[in-house]
Amino acid sequence: PSHGIVWTEHITDILALYKSWTSNEYDDTAIVVFDTMWHSTEAMAHAIESGFLACGLKPRLYNLHYCHNSDVIADAMTAKYIAVGSPTLNNNMMPSVASFLTYFKGLTGNKKKFIAFGSYGWGGQSPQQVYDMLAGCKAEALLPAVKIAYKPSAEQLDKLAADVAEAVKKSME
Repeated sequence: PSHGIVWTEHITDILALYKSWTSNEYDDTAIVVFDTMWHSTEAMAHAIESGFLACGLKPRLYNLHYCHNSDVIADAMTAKYIAVGSPTLNNNMMPSVASFLTYFKGLTGNKKKFIAFGSYGWGGQSPQQVYDMLAGCKAEALLPAVKIAYKPSAEQLDKLAADVAEAVKKSME
């Protein structure tokens, strides 16, 4: 039907899910959502994944080049931690990341803990733009916007993983 009652079974379960989604109850899980052009932001995403793993979390990675927003948003609604990354493209974040964040902002965000990150060749505006959009969702930043010029070195990636682990551990106290 186009209008009216759609659910006819499991109504109690469905109402419980809606209640948890609208009351900002989150699982102790993490997701890392990103797009990449030359794999630099992807390398950063894997470093962030390592930081979450060091805290006992089992993060899920979503490359928006391959994953549809609707598939990502289900985990985004229940995860306590979200990291979103984008390289800078023409002084902006990637369109796929902007699309995801617009969808995310309309559905969830309050009281989540977030990390904004990205790589750049020049400019480097994207990580701060991602940060600002997530902060606009009333989410709490774990770190300032993280940006790395060009291809991240092994040392930069190790530091990023350590910074994430330290920030997440502090947030768990």
